[in-house]
Amino acid sequence: MKLPPLNDLPLLETAAALADAAGLELYAVGGCARDWALGRESADIDFLLSGDAGAVVAGLEKEYGGRHEKFGPFLTVRFFSAEGRRLDFAGFRSETYAKPAALPTVSRAVSAAEDLGRRDFACNAMCVRLNGPDKFLLLDPHNGLADIKAGLVRVLHEKSFEDDPTRIFRAARFAARFGWELEPSTLRLAQAAVKAGLPGLLSRERVRNELVKILSEADPLPALDILKGLGALPFVHPAFIFGPSLISLDTARERLAGIAALMGPAGGEFLAGLKFSKRETAALAALAGTLKK
Repeated sequence: MKLPPLNDLPLLETAAALADAAGLELYAVGGCARDWALGRESADIDFLLSGDAGAVVAGLEKEYGGRHEKFGPFLTVRFFSAEGRRLDFAGFRSETYAKPAALPTVSRAVSAAEDLGRRDFACNAMCVRLNGPDKFLLLDPHNGLADIKAGLVRVLHEKSFEDDPTRIFRAARFAARFGWELEPSTLRLAQAAVKAGLPGLLSRERVRNELVKILSEADPLPALDILKGLGALPFVHPAFIFGPSLISLDTARERLAGIAALMGPAGGEFLAGLKFSKRETAALAALAGTLKK
């Protein structure tokens, strides 16, 4: 089926023309395809290419200004426009994990379909072709569209949470955002991963990043409720608690401080364990102090 993008068409047309000139296939991948399938505009557009992104990014810099950063081991290029818009470009990739919770070893894949097989959930394992004769064709080898219609978050294979336990936190975030459920076998695998202690293998920085993403949601409580039900919150901190007062706080930063305030004497340890800079940790502790009053 065809899935025309719902936002940023001039940008997508420019990127498609640059990819055509470079002889590359270009896709919009992941969350943007999911959001368009839901009939929503998408703030985050990630791009997937059949080769090196250098020529496309150089063309975008000429058109929009800005700069870029290369992440060679991950075959990605991150472009920042002059207005501050961030866009990620990646070649077709496959991944292997040396051990549970390790960062992946990345190698080149031969197709977009192979790349989609490394994604976290079926609803995110879709992409939309942006150039060529199949323009706007939806590539959906893992039936993510069916999951979207059914309101399900489903992993692609049984070792998904073992490979990357951050997916436990992401599953909760996506299910909560859209009012979906974890598909039964995915729920079973998440419960088994928590019981096995796999989130405890993650670095504190990776846990922090997932928590910040959850607290950046319009309403973080449903995701936190899912994680509580899975027994995953003690991996954030053994004394982690939350309450409806978080809704009255506007930003993830304020909500972190609000959680620390609710945790009482354990709040300082919680903030220190998030591995922010010393200055930011002190600022969060000071903010938590004001919220206790």
